[in-house]
This record gives sequence, structure tokens and C-alpha cells, in this order.
Amino acid sequence: MSDDPMTKGDGAEPATPVELERYRGRAVLRRDAQALLSLELVPAEGEAYFVLDEDGLGALDDALRRVGRETAVGGLVVHGDARGFVAGADVGLIRAVTDPALAAEFARRGQRCFQGYADLPFPTVAAIHGPCLGGGLELALALDHRVASRDPSTKLGLPEVQLGILPGFGGTQRLPLLLGLPAALDLMLTGKTLDGERARRRGLVDACVPSSRLLERAAGIALSPPAQRRKLGLRDSLLSFHRPGRALVRRKVQKQLGQGPARFFLAPRRLLDVAILGLERLPEGAYEAEALALGELAVGDECKSLVGLFFERERARKLDRELDPAGEAAPVERALVVGGGVMGAGIAALMASRGVRVRLVDVAAAALAAAVGRLRKALDKRLRRRRLQPHEHQAALDRLEVSTLRVGHRRADLVLEAVAEDLGLKRRLFAEAAERGAGDQLLATNTSSLPLAAMAEGLPRPERLIGLHFFNPPEQMPLVELIAHAGSSAAALARGARLAAGLGKSPVLVADRPGFLVNRCLAPYLAQAVALVEEGVAAQEVDAVAEAHGMPMGPLRLLDEIGWDVAAKVCAVLGEAFPVHMQASKLFGAMVEA
Repeated sequence: MSDDPMTKGDGAEPATPVELERYRGRAVLRRDAQALLSLELVPAEGEAYFVLDEDGLGALDDALRRVGRETAVGGLVVHGDARGFVAGADVGLIRAVTDPALAAEFARRGQRCFQGYADLPFPTVAAIHGPCLGGGLELALALDHRVASRDPSTKLGLPEVQLGILPGFGGTQRLPLLLGLPAALDLMLTGKTLDGERARRRGLVDACVPSSRLLERAAGIALSPPAQRRKLGLRDSLLSFHRPGRALVRRKVQKQLGQGPARFFLAPRRLLDVAILGLERLPEGAYEAEALALGELAVGDECKSLVGLFFERERARKLDRELDPAGEAAPVERALVVGGGVMGAGIAALMASRGVRVRLVDVAAAALAAAVGRLRKALDKRLRRRRLQPHEHQAALDRLEVSTLRVGHRRADLVLEAVAEDLGLKRRLFAEAAERGAGDQLLATNTSSLPLAAMAEGLPRPERLIGLHFFNPPEQMPLVELIAHAGSSAAALARGARLAAGLGKSPVLVADRPGFLVNRCLAPYLAQAVALVEEGVAAQEVDAVAEAHGMPMGPLRLLDEIGWDVAAKVCAVLGEAFPVHMQASKLFGAMVEA
């Protein structure tokens, strides 16, 4: 059955296309018997996706000139290869640029190129599979129609604000015209991405089909485009194309941007200005203002810092390849998590939602029931928002098993403990896992403070023990400390890194030292906040000052979230390691007793 009215009667008859020309090894232009042109965008050698660097943009320019010379054209379909559409502009160019004029001129080049595609006198369609981000979506917006695949890899968005810049190839001008100002700002100011089906519901794409039908469907739309284009509703029209409506949107968004961490960033405010200016200057728009804003932002400290963070995250995502270049480390498909408290339950729920079969073990049946409820609640929320299909919802629930008995060691690829910070207890659990489990089983601890070397003592194969320290709540916090003791093998660490990346986390490799990385940095900050309270400063004032300087929450609220009992144990470990610098306050013990 069709999922929208455009499906009926739009299928194109298969025709063998003839290759016309190749451009810089990055684009291939073809024509079929129905006079339909197709432009395939090809990633550079060694790259996963097509990116808009010098050669990529040049290939699009070259192809446009040839397309403009073709006669009797029925339409044009632009698509990527089997891996994806366009992953956006080359972030390396953004990192390297130091002259705002050069950055603005590169934006103008992209704008001119995409406008050339927009001006073609025949129907144009973007067939989107895989990433369609940043400049990739801006290219798709310049075409008449867009079709997306239902594949989970398909993601559409304009995430430039996350790099401290704004869309510079026309995105700030075209997206409000398509979706209306409020919906366009929601996408651009958050940097969120949409899968194919959510993009269809938002009106970003005309249809969402199985990937096997993507090119056929795009060809059908190009050769027989719909009689009417999507129109905005009355509310969106008033808020987009009338001065009082735009003023209302501006005030609301400015208020939002003046609160929380957003108030420290320049790019969202410039994006808001440029998008509204474009609607004020219709039909020409404000493309030059967009280019100048990109040039200004791209050379600023904010952009350079966020781009640096982007590359560090990318490196973390690929950490397993650094540790295991040959790719020999086996994936974790089944896990046994011991400890059904807040951390253990969260880790187990995260694994189940991400495709890992997991058994959660705890002596308390109530804790296990709460863990299942936690996963169900998270899945129900995604189901209501249509970010999950019913069969995916049930499959994730089926992947989580709970038990009050410590069974299932033999079949597990990983045994992860998330019990109390008790070294003796952890050593007993790992000794039991080594005795019952397979010889190549990965052993991991979620400890926040205890030394792995002490846990590894006496294990028959200590090289397979690593630390996987998640942060609370595990489903949301993006960082995972991948902890290596002196005997941890590269293969074990690679398996841990691959698991963390597969769970959507950024693994950071750290040594087996007191406090590891995060607590070594965090503990002095929290300790100083407690010292201020002891000296008579109001707790509310301490937190308010921290939040005013950009922290998402104050240090004393953070201590409550962490738990004073956990914090006290971490401080005790650090105090023993660094007696001059890290003596825990008596308030920690008093708060635990209270």
C-alpha cells in the first residue's frame, strides 16, 4: 500500500541510462531513453561520503554546465551512491580558513552553483539515501522535489550551528519558504536531524519510500511532477510573510536564545537575523547577508573551538580502528550486566535499545522491574513521537532479560559490573565470571574510582579486563571513559571502544589512575563549591553563579544528582592519592548520614 497520494501512477519504466561524462572523479552524468538525466555524486577516494570541498563543488559546477547544454530534457535526478547523498561541506576547510572574505566567497560559489540547479527549466528531484546534511540538504532544497529512503541511515538536517556557523549555500533562505519560518528555525537553531519518514511528515521531502524504490520513485516524479506544490497553512503564512508575524517569531526566539547555554553563542542570533531578512527582501532574498555572516562566524573563536570538538568526537568514534587497525576484535552482541541500580539499569536499557541482547542481574526483583519499566517508558516516548516503529519497540523490549540469579555467563560476549564501589565485591564478581564464562569474554567495570589493577589481580586472563565508565543517566550522557590498566590488551580495549561507539557514545581512552579523567577534573571543582558553602556562601548563590557562566547546572545540584555517597567515595580515593590537594570536606559524610 502507498504511504502518500503521490505514489499512484508515478512509476517510471526502467530504462538503461547512457553515461555522458564524468567530472573530477566525483560526479557521473547519465541520460536514459526517456530523456531523463541522472547525476550521481561519488565520494572522493578514501572518503565515506560525498562532501562539498573544492573538487566536490567544482564537479557540481562542471555538471551543471553540461546539463544546461542538453536539449529536450525530461527531468534531472540527483543522487548519491549506495552509502549516502551528501554529508555537507568539508569541515576541514572550515577549520583552516582564517580570512572572512575567503569564507564568504566560498559561500557565494555554493549559492551560485545551487541557484543554477534551481533555475533549470525542467523538473529536478533529489533522491536522498543516507546522510543529507548541511550543504547536502541545501543542494536538495535548490531542486524542485525531494524523495527520501526509509533506511535508518537516512538523515536530513542543517546542523551548522553545532559548528558555530550557519548554512551558507542558501539554506537560511530556502528552508523558511518551504516549511515556514517557525518550523525552519526549529530545525536550523537546534541542528536536529530527521529520518526519511519524519522529514516527509514535516514537508521537507515529498515522499519516503524503501531504498530499493528510491531512484524509480524519483524518476517518476521528475517525468510526471505533481500538479500542485505543497502550500503553507494560514498560521505559517502569517508568521512568515507578514511583518507582524515575523516580529512575533523574532521576539519569541530571541527570548529562547537569551536563556541557558544558547545565550553564549553568536551563530543562532545571526541565523535568526539572516533568515528573517531573507523573508523581508523577497523575492530576491538575503543571500549576500548569509554569505557575509558565514564569513564572519567561520573565523571566530566560537567556530574554531566547536570544529575542534567535532574532530575530537570523530576521532573518539573511530577509536576502535586506532586500537585494532585490522578489524579483528569481535563485536559485543550479548551482554550480562550485574547490578540493577540506576547505572546498571540505564546501561542495560541503552544496550537493549541499540541492538545488544542483554541480561540484567540483581538480587532485588523490584530493581529489575524498575529497569524494565525504565526501558519501556523511553521506548514508549519514542513510539509516540514516531521515531520508532511498533516492531522495533517490541524488539528492544525482547532484547532485555532480567534475573535474580547470576546465570548466562557462558553465552555473554561481555560481563559488565555496575554494583556498589566495593573492591572486594567487584573482585568476586570477576572471579566468578572468569570461572563460568568463555575464555575470550570481555570483562568490564563501571567503577568511578577504584583501581582496575587491583580488580585484575588473580584473574586467569587479566588482559581482557577494561573499564567502561558511563555517566548518569547513561542513556543521555555522551561520554564513556575507556579505562586501560597496565595489562589490558588492545583487542579488549578495541571491543570496548566499538561497543561504546555503537551505543552512540564518545569513548575516551584513559589510564588506570585515581579519578581517571572526568573525576580528576570534576572533583576539585565540586570540592571548592562545598568549601564556599562551609565558609558561609548560600548554596543557591554558588549554583546561580556557575549557571551564569555557562554551566548547565550548578555544582551543588550536580552533587545531589551524582549522589553524595558516590562523591564521598571518589573524594576519599583522590584524597589518598593527592593528600595535599584533595582533602574531602566533612560535609560529604554529614550529607550521607542525613
